[in-house]
Amino acid sequence: MKAFRILILLILAIPVFAQDIPVDINNISDQQLAQIMVRYQLQGLAPEEVEQVLKQKGVPADQIIVLNRRIASLDPLTGSSQNAYKTKTSEEFTVPRKKIEISGPSVAPSGLRVFGSEIFENQNLSFEPNLTISTPRNYSIGVGDELIVDIYGLSESTKKLKVSTEGYIRFPNLGPIKVSGLTIEEAQVRIREAAGKIYTTIAGGSTKVMVSLGQLRSIRVTLVGEVKKPGNYSVSSLSTLMNALYASGGPSDLGSFRKIELVRNGKTITTLDLYDFLLKGDLSKNRILQDDDVIRVGTYESRVAVSGAVKKKALFDVKKGENAADILRYAGGFADDAFKERIRVKRMGVTGFEVFSVKSDGLSAFQLHSGDTLVVDALANTFTNRAFIDGAVYYPGEYGLNEFANLKDLLVAVRVKENAFVDRALLSRLNPDLTPAVLPFNVKDVLSGKTDIRLQREDKIHIYPITSLREAYSVTINGEVNRPATFTFADNMCVQDLILLADGFKEGASRSRIEVSRRLLSTSSTDTTAYSIIHSIDLGSAKAEDLNFVLQPFDIVSVRKSPSYRTQITVSVEGEVLYPGNYTLSGNKERLSDIIARSGGLKQTGYATGAILLRKTRVNQTSADEALFSSKINTISNQSKRSSGNSFAATDTAKIASNVNGLLVDQKPVGIRLAEAMEKPGSLYDIILEEGDVIKVPKLTQTVQTFGAVNVPRQIAYHSGLGFRRLISESGWFAPNAARRYAYMVRPNGEIKTTKRFLFFRFYPSLEPGAEVYVPAKKDKRPISTPEYIAMGTGLASLGGLIIALINTVK
Repeated sequence: MKAFRILILLILAIPVFAQDIPVDINNISDQQLAQIMVRYQLQGLAPEEVEQVLKQKGVPADQIIVLNRRIASLDPLTGSSQNAYKTKTSEEFTVPRKKIEISGPSVAPSGLRVFGSEIFENQNLSFEPNLTISTPRNYSIGVGDELIVDIYGLSESTKKLKVSTEGYIRFPNLGPIKVSGLTIEEAQVRIREAAGKIYTTIAGGSTKVMVSLGQLRSIRVTLVGEVKKPGNYSVSSLSTLMNALYASGGPSDLGSFRKIELVRNGKTITTLDLYDFLLKGDLSKNRILQDDDVIRVGTYESRVAVSGAVKKKALFDVKKGENAADILRYAGGFADDAFKERIRVKRMGVTGFEVFSVKSDGLSAFQLHSGDTLVVDALANTFTNRAFIDGAVYYPGEYGLNEFANLKDLLVAVRVKENAFVDRALLSRLNPDLTPAVLPFNVKDVLSGKTDIRLQREDKIHIYPITSLREAYSVTINGEVNRPATFTFADNMCVQDLILLADGFKEGASRSRIEVSRRLLSTSSTDTTAYSIIHSIDLGSAKAEDLNFVLQPFDIVSVRKSPSYRTQITVSVEGEVLYPGNYTLSGNKERLSDIIARSGGLKQTGYATGAILLRKTRVNQTSADEALFSSKINTISNQSKRSSGNSFAATDTAKIASNVNGLLVDQKPVGIRLAEAMEKPGSLYDIILEEGDVIKVPKLTQTVQTFGAVNVPRQIAYHSGLGFRRLISESGWFAPNAARRYAYMVRPNGEIKTTKRFLFFRFYPSLEPGAEVYVPAKKDKRPISTPEYIAMGTGLASLGGLIIALINTVK
């Protein structure tokens, strides 16, 4: 201990420590003292130097002595005082539930929990005493309590006095006064009598004395028996039996909830029944604890389970004299859906399990055994007087047979709809063995009283609407209307009515040629080659037979587009022209040269040879066209790969094939010769324009460039005399894997010029400004491996052996 004191003094010995020491050392708690020790543990002085520093900071010598005593009384492991009767605050009395390692909820093998065990697992229910209320007048003062003596009137004085281990308080200038074992009221009388010796005005009443409780002492209680965490617990002196029981986690799986004894000085002073609190809210036996009290939880004597249709399914402790009716009352009684006529009791007999059926009025006389299970059945999911009707009635649903004993009364009550199929309806019924049966009936005969059908339990009646017994009638309109769609058919619907439903004609619709396609309704058994009946009507005329043409179910109305109707067609001119922009074509014969003339002609920087035309292709194609085009693209792509291994062709075809819902995504260049078209309007190169065409006229490009299988693909300035081979040479010549015979040139206008071959000579295309030269790469050929050579040799040897054998056989 001496070494420990020296260690503590070394930790505390720093210049600023004296600032944390109040005038009265007793005013700081052990926790505050421990915090100061931790905060300054990295610096230290010798014990003598510490005392010298404290004296220099103005700490009196008597306080230094008290400090040394406080340090000596600290537990070196916990940092708290070793005095069992030290004063604690209300926060220190609280026992944190997270530090109590309980075994978990009490659950039986049946899956049921012990009734009441949940209160000891509720973090919001701790039964902690309220330390902020006034001190109970019958509170018994004990060692460690702090009394506040307030003297007021002609004399004013307040003293905080602690009860010593001998049970005395020391009143200044008066001496010790024994208060241990007294109540607050008794202590107040005794202190008043003692204080009257030095305060003479107390006897006359002009000075009064009031005694109250300051900081409480802690007491130690012991929990034994069937508790989840038995042992010693330090609790507040105002704590009750329930407070300590909660701190221990409550009764264990074998613990009794009906017999919890408080033992004091070897005598049982009270027995707590938790069911009084759980069922009645009665805590009259929840006594305040005293020091060295023992709480003993015994083993349960009898326990039964209640399951099924009750309000509380749980295990219940049974006291002597209680019966099944009492336990059912503890379970909250029957649930709403319970079968209340009788309950079943399962019991563990001598040689096996037993089952008893007990009527509800006999529960009070039925004695339970430990381990019994009370099972309350739920009502069977059946109706004793129900009939069900649905379909073409205004009020479908379930009806009782007490009010509607026959089918006629039920049909009158639910009101059959006007669209009901009254010639035949169905009644589904259960046979005595619960197999289904069907009883058809005529609705008209039942309503007229001609047929009388008595209803039975669980009968189901279904009346069919007429519309559900036939295909749904509809008519369809397509073509040049604003909302082509399929609409529900209605009687007396004309073509004009259907056009109104489709939001009217489009601007280009032809009113003089509208076709109506009608289904064939022939009842003949002979085959026919006709598919439908076609009617052609003219809504632009005044003929009544056309204007009032009445539709029939499943007619298809087709509105055609007027042959003379045209929408504006625009093309775009971009680049080096005087007036670039969008231009509307005046007719279907306007050519390339016409648009260039309308755009003001080419600028001086315009390069006619490099002009290109971008055109949409595959617009609004059908699924059959799409399949055919995709097949062509795949064939071209595969041929390109086999011939040269060129990846450019595969990329281009992939772009061509890309579309969304049959509409073009990418525009493709069309090779044009703008210079020849402008020189000779109307010639072969002066092509007719189409909607969406884009004409791009670039500036004169002074370079040519190479791509693909050349050693150094690059861009080179064009000059007169620059040829194909010279361009390849300046690009580092052909790469080792170059397919020279497939080299080609792309002109600035998009035209492709390929390499020609005659005998052993190759003739490359002539270059021009802006040209691009592409050299494809050869397809990689994998060399034959040694195992493959061996396999081929083995196969040839086997074949040779077979041939020799055949020859020998023929001989």
